Amino acid sequence: MATEGDLIAERYKLVRKVGSGAMGTVWQARDQLLRRDVAVKELLVRTGMTELQTDEARNRAMREARLAARLHHPNVISIYDVVEYEGRPCLIMEYLPSQSLADLIAQHGVLPVGIVARIGTQIASALAAAHTAGIVHRDVKPANVLLNGDNVAKLTDFGISRADGDATVTAAGLLAGTPAYLPPEVAQGEDSVFASDVYSLGAMLYAAVEGHPPFGTDGNAVALLHRIATEEVPPPEHAVPLTATLVWMLRRDPKHRPEAKEVQDALGALAEAMPAEMPAPAPLPAEEPPPVAAVAEGRDRRKVVAIVLMVGALVVAIAVVVYALNQPQPSVTAGGPSSTGKSTTAASTTSTTATTAASTTTGVPTTTTVTTTTTTAAPPPVDAATQLANAISDYYNLVPNDLNDAWNRMTDDYRQNKAGGKAGYQSFWGGVASVEATGVTATPPGTVVATITYHKKDGSTQVERTTFGMVQQDGIWKIASSSVG
Repeated sequence: MATEGDLIAERYKLVRKVGSGAMGTVWQARDQLLRRDVAVKELLVRTGMTELQTDEARNRAMREARLAARLHHPNVISIYDVVEYEGRPCLIMEYLPSQSLADLIAQHGVLPVGIVARIGTQIASALAAAHTAGIVHRDVKPANVLLNGDNVAKLTDFGISRADGDATVTAAGLLAGTPAYLPPEVAQGEDSVFASDVYSLGAMLYAAVEGHPPFGTDGNAVALLHRIATEEVPPPEHAVPLTATLVWMLRRDPKHRPEAKEVQDALGALAEAMPAEMPAPAPLPAEEPPPVAAVAEGRDRRKVVAIVLMVGALVVAIAVVVYALNQPQPSVTAGGPSSTGKSTTAASTTSTTATTAASTTTGVPTTTTVTTTTTTAAPPPVDAATQLANAISDYYNLVPNDLNDAWNRMTDDYRQNKAGGKAGYQSFWGGVASVEATGVTATPPGTVVATITYHKKDGSTQVERTTFGMVQQDGIWKIASSSVG
């Protein structure tokens, strides 16, 4: 096994070990010829492996190099070369000073939805490029996503991936993929397809916002695979407004999952509308406790500050009371409240006319109008859940008759990539006679679920339970994503 300072292929000098796993060890190295830092992935060849297994490991390394060489994408780690060192294959890769998404999750527990949406957008873009090239990654997980200081995410480790037509690596009994992030079809023994990568990406994002993969990380791989293969994904609890997109990605049937490009678009729309700051890590505890005297002094200072604040608050309260008592008070007269009286709350005025006894001087009855003011509280603001539910109800009240207004209730990305552009949108609604949205429920900050009933012009009826992802733009709630099921 290589050690620090070794020279690989008479060119790459190993500087330090930066990571290791089941597939091998990764080193930071220095390319002596081009004078740049590179990463060297030394593929693990276990003691006791047969010649067939050793050849398989070499073939896997060569396949990784071939696959990665076909990808030129800003969110994919580049492969420069593949060499052998002491009979072991080594990949020479782009070196990215970074930490893995797995490390980030371990550090923070759960990540802000805005950060997760941005990471997901970039990795979905990388997968879209890979799928276009005919490549299935097969092991999308937090440990294979690297993040640098500029918030750039890159997908790495195509070591167990396969291009269409390549043989699947199973001769040594190796499990292709990490169990916690495998899709149901692979857990059932089927081959990975493009939709399998989408599921794994969804499971990875689920783990980032929930703190654990959909089915946990059971040490018993067989039990974990059984749950993945047979059970429904537990609904995420903290993923709003990613919920709709995650549910879409984690559907059991691969045919009903979105393509990677659709995921990229949906997550991109959410990322644009959400903050991207990471929470500050918790402060590290002091190595030594402060001296007792310092603690006592700190307590004394806090007492003084508290007393000063209490006295100040008392002085302000007295001043407010004195001011209020010295203000002219409104009086009820025939002409209404005194002009010096002011009201800061909503009020309604009622005039009452009363006839009194005859005047003792004129004998004519006296009519007096008394104006009274009734103060009522301002109506409470509409809560976020009601706003979201109203947004969907209002949208379906517009279609199919007012398509122009309804068109403005969707984000630009949704209009172009989900609604099919203006022509596709008009074509769809042209076949609908009427539509109803019932059972509308909302979960702030951006998820709405409703039953949509379409009454078609051909006499048919279609009912769909739809989950919407909503974002606020231009002062109104707009549809950013939707999924049925």
